[in-house]
Amino acid sequence: MKKDGPCGAPLATMLSNMLPPILITTAISPPSNTPMLRMTDSNMRSITTRAAIFFWVGLGLQRIVICDATETSVLSPEELATIRKLGVLIEQLAYKQDDTLLAQRGKGFAEGQLIKFAIANSQLLGRSDSFFKCTGKVFCRNFAAIWDLIAKNNIANLFWKLSESSPVDRNLVDARFFYTSSGEFHRLLLPAYEQSTETRILEYNLLLSLDAQLKRGTSLRPQLSGFAGGTGNPYPEMYLGDLEISYPCWYSLKAAQ
Repeated sequence: MKKDGPCGAPLATMLSNMLPPILITTAISPPSNTPMLRMTDSNMRSITTRAAIFFWVGLGLQRIVICDATETSVLSPEELATIRKLGVLIEQLAYKQDDTLLAQRGKGFAEGQLIKFAIANSQLLGRSDSFFKCTGKVFCRNFAAIWDLIAKNNIANLFWKLSESSPVDRNLVDARFFYTSSGEFHRLLLPAYEQSTETRILEYNLLLSLDAQLKRGTSLRPQLSGFAGGTGNPYPEMYLGDLEISYPCWYSLKAAQ
């Protein structure tokens, strides 16, 4: 296991009034036989992942956790130092996933194990009440507006429907980007991840879990850009009219204090 701490200063003195951390999940060097994966070149996966991370930094994210499932350091020591000079607390974690289980169970199952590992090992996630999760190679162009919506409405969990451009059933949950907490991940999401296969996909299992335990509603749509590892192509950027501000979602509110 590799682990780079966020910085030398005591974290407790630095976390007040900060945005929640974002967990960026990556697999820079996947095995060549990974199911449903066209972007297999580690150099291309590294470039597209780092580009997304730099975009998150540019957006003003103050706490970033990068966790890689292929025991790869995504950012170089020089890149980490440059980011930290901007006042960003950043951790870089990595471990070696079980490639046999990956082949048997698929990428959804593997990502669940990666998130579980990150929660157990990250200082930044451990000291935060909530976090955003984003798949590597992806960033959210309207993140500031999404966070404003969450903060003003005291939201505890927020997940969105798959994009209208999805090649599969669109009445599913988008697992690329969501907002939750460590406790809620274990309660709501981990069982869905661990039941996933390439035929019983994660997005369907999440639909069953969230329908049973959260409310359905509508919200601002997160505008996600970047590259899909499955196809190797950029995600299309589109305008959905009224759906931009009333996009289907699942949510819960924080308990009243």
